[in-house]
Amino acid sequence: MNEEQWEAIKNNNKKYDGMFYYALTTTKTVCRPSCTARTPNPKHVIIYNDLDSAIMEGFRPCTRCKSNHLEWQGYKEEITKCVRKYIQEHYKEKITLTMLSNVLHKNPYYIQRSFKEIKGKTPLNYVHELRMKEAKRLLLFKELSITDIALEVGYSDSTQFSAKFKKYHGFSPSCYRNSLLKTQQ
Repeated sequence: MNEEQWEAIKNNNKKYDGMFYYALTTTKTVCRPSCTARTPNPKHVIIYNDLDSAIMEGFRPCTRCKSNHLEWQGYKEEITKCVRKYIQEHYKEKITLTMLSNVLHKNPYYIQRSFKEIKGKTPLNYVHELRMKEAKRLLLFKELSITDIALEVGYSDSTQFSAKFKKYHGFSPSCYRNSLLKTQQ
């Protein structure tokens, strides 16, 4: 193992995925350089140019980094994808980290950290963004009251909705609607 390979393993560098694999003599697993498992002791590491060579020598693919699935993007990406899908389908309902944890059977803090690392925002911020996007669409329909829209997008009352709308857009839902009506005339 050369210094560049060791640095890639130590830093979980995705750039090296597919260029080489490393096997651990202690666990009999073979991993990608980006594997997020604990950093191995270098004396237990064997480098392979391809996965098949490691498997032929008796190593099995790692269950964490799924070294035998090249298209797999990583554990944090997979969790983030599941969280996004759940939120997109349920954003009108009350969503908490505890609920996400129960649905996905994952630690709530790991869900929060992973989502924020991948998306640059928390799951709750993502929920609010989806709600705001839908609210802007619904504000086009003047027959819907602000309260109706608030309830439709998942807020419990118009006050909470108006405060969030103002936080995200800098003005109230009523002002937004009025500006839309003026441009339509």
